[in-house]
Amino acid sequence: SLAEFAKAIHEHALALSEAEVEELFRFFDADKSGGVDFDEFLVTLRGELNDRRTQLVLAAFKILDADGNGVVDLNDIKANYNADKHPGVLEGRMTKDEVLREFLDTFDGGEKDGKVHPNEFVRYYANVSASIDDDDYFELMIRNAWHMSGGEGWVANTTCRRVLVTHADGSHTVEEVKDDIGIEAGNVEAIRANLQAQGIDDIKSVASSGYVEVESEAANKRSSDGFPPKVAKKKQYGAGTSSIVFG
Repeated sequence: SLAEFAKAIHEHALALSEAEVEELFRFFDADKSGGVDFDEFLVTLRGELNDRRTQLVLAAFKILDADGNGVVDLNDIKANYNADKHPGVLEGRMTKDEVLREFLDTFDGGEKDGKVHPNEFVRYYANVSASIDDDDYFELMIRNAWHMSGGEGWVANTTCRRVLVTHADGSHTVEEVKDDIGIEAGNVEAIRANLQAQGIDDIKSVASSGYVEVESEAANKRSSDGFPPKVAKKKQYGAGTSSIVFG
């Protein structure tokens, strides 16, 4: 509040008049709520997002904007998220639309009109960014939160689902389902389509976890005792349930 802000100013022996304190308070109170929270304070001191962070946030916005019209609304959220397992829905306290609208309102600055514009989304992440010093850590956070593939080194995405692909020739590889927001674990057709869009065309089957039978070099050589070579089972896991599902 203004009174608390003025008290802090005087306790730190800053020689400001009452009018100057009020002007400074209004400067920090970016959302004109009559109070200054920690994020507002940090954003005002540190400034807006740098270009690297801004581009990452706008890329995340494009993922959330399912219909590509430049505004995120409830229909976009429904296209990307499943509220069936949200505790409020399971307990009968909330409808699925209420859960999704509550999620949407997180990013809806100012008046809650059910629509999030790019500048509101950027402002939300400017508040988040203010308490994150390292650009690399910010990139990792954005990529993992919004299932954005890519990134180099330790900032590379780790939340996109990995699946075990059996190829037409019987070989196996673990592949990333890139930019997999909106693709549920059991939607094999969507996963297959995602992989095919990456150029992986010789897909026989897809599994989220399983064993790969690998013959070792020693096993490929017939042993002198006449028994068939042993086959080692190497366990390969894809990623677990995607975080796109509430609950």
